[in-house]
Amino acid sequence: MASNPPSDRPRTKPPRLTRAERQAQTRSQLIDAAAQVFALRGFQAASVEEIAEEAGYSHGAVYSNFEGKADLFLAVFEDYMAERVRELAQTQAALADDASLEVRARALADQWMDRLGRDRESFALHVEFLAHAGRDAQLARRFGTRSAAMREAVARYISRYQQESSLEPAMPADDLALILRALGIGLAVESLVSPDAVRHNLYGDFVELLVSLLRERGEAEQSRGRVGAKR
Repeated sequence: MASNPPSDRPRTKPPRLTRAERQAQTRSQLIDAAAQVFALRGFQAASVEEIAEEAGYSHGAVYSNFEGKADLFLAVFEDYMAERVRELAQTQAALADDASLEVRARALADQWMDRLGRDRESFALHVEFLAHAGRDAQLARRFGTRSAAMREAVARYISRYQQESSLEPAMPADDLALILRALGIGLAVESLVSPDAVRHNLYGDFVELLVSLLRERGEAEQSRGRVGAKR
């Protein structure tokens, strides 16, 4: 069989990366490798050397991009939280434009329980790191700053709906988002240790009830305000 003649076209070399681009690429590869190792080993058992080996680098590459294992974990967690915020946006975008706050809040609660059912390991990993960070106030604050992304996203959805519906909030959006987030985390912990006690729809049922009661209270206060204004 005759071989094909070599092409006369000059081969185009890939553009050479700048130093900043190479560093960003290395950092991204280390974060991806760390996510895999942390998921497999847990935070405490994972080692910087194993993460570096998984990424194809020396352990020195880790320390030239991160302060250490905890700093690398926070980078992995930040990516996870960004993904969770995107999931919330997709959940809300799938609802009808005129969906009530009860429906919107329940969709967020149900999405969290669906996520937990598919990926209990990630939540257990985050609880493990939180226990570690609880002994270091600065590390705990850094973890909390990244964790707040979810609470802030939920607060934005609540605030936007309240403005669009011209409802007088019975509770500030930030406070309600904090309570809903804390309740979801608490149920997730109970689900880890007592899975049979936490039915899948429990979070959604309670969130829908709570938001409905708060909305009714806000509407009642608005009504009393209008009656008082007419006197």
